[in-house]
Amino acid sequence: VCDFLGEKIASVLGISTPKYQYAIDEYYRMKKEEEEEEQENRMSEEAERQHQEQQNKPQAEAPVQTDQPEATACTSFVNVNFENEGDC
Repeated sequence: VCDFLGEKIASVLGISTPKYQYAIDEYYRMKKEEEEEEQENRMSEEAERQHQEQQNKPQAEAPVQTDQPEATACTSFVNVNFENEGDC
């Protein structure tokens, strides 16, 4: 019974938390930020490497279409004229 009451009183007074919990929390926060930054750097390097590989591929592998579309029998032409109605 005394242990139970002692734990409750310590919990209410905030004595049960470690004295330097803020420092521990800050350490884990900084460690997480560093890991996220390293992950972003790895992703950036991978994207840059893939971009360089695509740039270095010979043009023969990806031919550019230079043919014009075939002319159809029906050709349409639209003439649009705009007129100003004076000053507004």
